[in-house]
Amino acid sequence: MPPPIELGQRAERFRDALLKSPQNQVEGADRVDFAAMLARALAERAEGRGALPDLIGLDRASLNALAKAYFLDADLPDLDCERIEPSADQRSLALLMRWRGAPNSTESLWFADILARRAMEPHHLWEDLGLPERPRLTALMQRRFPRLVALNAANMRWKKFFSRQICADASFSLCLAPSCEECPERSLCFPPEGAAPTLPAT
Repeated sequence: MPPPIELGQRAERFRDALLKSPQNQVEGADRVDFAAMLARALAERAEGRGALPDLIGLDRASLNALAKAYFLDADLPDLDCERIEPSADQRSLALLMRWRGAPNSTESLWFADILARRAMEPHHLWEDLGLPERPRLTALMQRRFPRLVALNAANMRWKKFFSRQICADASFSLCLAPSCEECPERSLCFPPEGAAPTLPAT
């Protein structure tokens, strides 16, 4: 019996197959990121974790539109399935991305829903999105959600930052520390010193 295929290896195979598919759109960075995110969700689906719309966070119409725009011959599964109702946390994050992120296109709205769904997973957001490193997520945020990037000038980890923004809107504090600099759990919210900054160097 052959050894089991690791999740990451399976995702790489799905991603490579997606990127070989013809496309209608021309934005290379978006296509590469969509491929990585779909590939991660497809790899999890192959492990029996759920249907593609539930794992990627897009409703049936959006998933079909994305496939037609970026991956014409990909033959994605579950395109006739509706996603399950998102959790309250997922809906709150999607709303934050839409309202504060300044999405200016259909693609931005798709990314908002995908990021909100994948943020429900337990690992670093860039990992659960299927991206190879955190700077790739930073580049996506700069490209599609510039207002949120500007608000995250301190380079807080994105999931922590999203939670703090949602808590601020609800008029209560995420933590009890008087400031981030004095917090004993600062390393949980911020990447190590020397990590790629959220904002590009000027």
